[in-house]
Amino acid sequence: WLKPYWFKSPAANRFDRAPPFSRAELSPSPMAREAWSQRVAFICAATGSAVGLGNVWRFPNLCYKYGGGAFFVPFLLALIFIGVPILTLEFALGQVFRSGDITAFSSMNKRLRGVGLGSVWCGFMVVCYYVSIIAWALTMLVNSFRGSDHFVWAEDPASFFLEKVVGLGPMLTPEGDLNRSTKIVPQTWVGVTVVWLCIYLCTFKGAKLTGRITYFTMALPFLLLIALGAFFWGLDGAGDGIDLYIGQWDMKKLEAKHTCFGSPCSEAWPDAVGQVFFSIGVTFGIMTAYASYNPVSQGVQLDAIIVCLLDTMASFIAGFMVFAAVGVLAKAKMQDVEAVAGGSGGLGLVFISMPEAFEQLRAEPFNLSLGFRKFLAIVFYAMVVLLGIDSAFSLCEGFSTCITDSRLLKGVPREAVIAIICAVGYCISFGYCNDTGLYAFDSVDYYINISMLFVGYMECLSVGWIYLAKEQAERIGWSAWSCSFGSMLMASIIAPRIGLGIGSFSEHAENGTWLALGIYPFLFLGGMIIALRLAEQHRNSQGIKYSNTLHDLLLFNVESLRADLNKVLGGGVGNLSIPLVWSILVKFIIPPLLMFMLQLKMASPSFGNYEGYHSWYQGWGLFTSFVPWLLFALGLAFPTLYDNLMPEEEVTLKTLIAGGSKDAAALQESDI
Repeated sequence: WLKPYWFKSPAANRFDRAPPFSRAELSPSPMAREAWSQRVAFICAATGSAVGLGNVWRFPNLCYKYGGGAFFVPFLLALIFIGVPILTLEFALGQVFRSGDITAFSSMNKRLRGVGLGSVWCGFMVVCYYVSIIAWALTMLVNSFRGSDHFVWAEDPASFFLEKVVGLGPMLTPEGDLNRSTKIVPQTWVGVTVVWLCIYLCTFKGAKLTGRITYFTMALPFLLLIALGAFFWGLDGAGDGIDLYIGQWDMKKLEAKHTCFGSPCSEAWPDAVGQVFFSIGVTFGIMTAYASYNPVSQGVQLDAIIVCLLDTMASFIAGFMVFAAVGVLAKAKMQDVEAVAGGSGGLGLVFISMPEAFEQLRAEPFNLSLGFRKFLAIVFYAMVVLLGIDSAFSLCEGFSTCITDSRLLKGVPREAVIAIICAVGYCISFGYCNDTGLYAFDSVDYYINISMLFVGYMECLSVGWIYLAKEQAERIGWSAWSCSFGSMLMASIIAPRIGLGIGSFSEHAENGTWLALGIYPFLFLGGMIIALRLAEQHRNSQGIKYSNTLHDLLLFNVESLRADLNKVLGGGVGNLSIPLVWSILVKFIIPPLLMFMLQLKMASPSFGNYEGYHSWYQGWGLFTSFVPWLLFALGLAFPTLYDNLMPEEEVTLKTLIAGGSKDAAALQESDI
């Protein structure tokens, strides 16, 4: 069924042909924009960005934390109804604009520049701590070669990782004050240096070089993941681990009145959304940047579905591999599988449980030689490093695309721009190279989820409500537009707040949730009824009779965008069209859901006191998390502050699509 959309006529199937938009129409830069060598290169790059370390350690850990297979429920719901629509949006904006997030959202309204800048900030802050995880994996890879008769971590894998790899020092001094140590951990520093050098070498020449590299960095670790999974699945005890993974569906661990490892179990829902965002790479500026190197007429809906399917497959396979290894470890130690799995969560699965599993494979009933066990460890950590580097340079690409396309560094060669960006990121990463870097990393990793929810909320708000607001107001009047927009904002903010205020995380949590679900439609529909009345009054006074009032009030802007996009990169050029349900989800469903998840996360007892870390680490995490909020507020009030981050010539999305529709039609005629 994919054949009509992937293999089109010879003319339409030349993915390396010049795009139907001219460069002058699509971007202010007079320079020709480099493109992916072919469509497969883009799919590999996007999938490589999506499939990263989070698939190996974060997803399996969340499954264990939130009831095994029960976590699939919020994860798949979030992927289908939130992840795919936002990924489709980012692909579409990137292809049309041939630029990054900042330019894309500025085209809708100059006061939305902060939305794009906030997403880029999230991606850059993530890569700055993400490289330290890759550095630890590199250290473990090197140590996998060491040892003459056993692994160097054989005695105590946990102590080895924390002391010899991370070099973790105490958070507090003996007097109870903050440990302000600036001691650099040499192996982490060397690893971070190597990773940033790899990021530069993978991105400094542009999309064609990056595309060729991703054939290797995406395909090889995917194959290694399958091979390791198949190996562990065939060992004794693997079934017990897999049963813990998908055999147990503890739905109680999705309810607020229960506790999951010290946190309310209702956090499974925002954590599932955060995992989807992390996993498929949305709200980081990555996918917009990558799609900007596509031909404009390439079908984004099919691309989004393929990337999401491959990423989800990788997550599930990684879960099978990790839990099969945990089951094997429990068998070798003759312990209960839950006791083994609960001993280390998150990063511990990759850096403690897996090394211990490799060591324990020497015992009965496995009796594997040291040489073969070393081979397994080398393959595993090589896979982790490749997965990490692929995602790391894509996170950097989201930022670098916006900078290279802007007037800020006009005339500076791309190689120099990428070098500057990598140097800045390297300096920030230094903060995670000392003996207390793990605390800062863990804090930022927790709080950045809040930023991602906010950025996703603002992206949908921009497309669903603010795009073409002036044209919509001409049809329904500013009073009706303000009433409809205000009712949505008020309902999405007030309803969950009341629900959380009543239910909180107590035994009454379900009552609060149901109340919030009842209050939202009441407030929203009440406001829309008033707005409809105001719109009818405006249309009567202006003599407007050429369109439907209800349609203009509810769907004019987002449906206009969908129709225009489909002309350029959907059904209008023979691709799979973006469906009507996309408009409904982006405008009416996703914003209130993300706002509810955002408030749920901020109301959690962990917010402001995550893991009991010192206030300095809480503050650092909160700072990195709330910068996008500040960037949005500044852009809303003073959009000219970001002028230097814009291209030389700015055009609106409507203008671009209007021009592109004509070119797309001409392309279709030439194909015929």
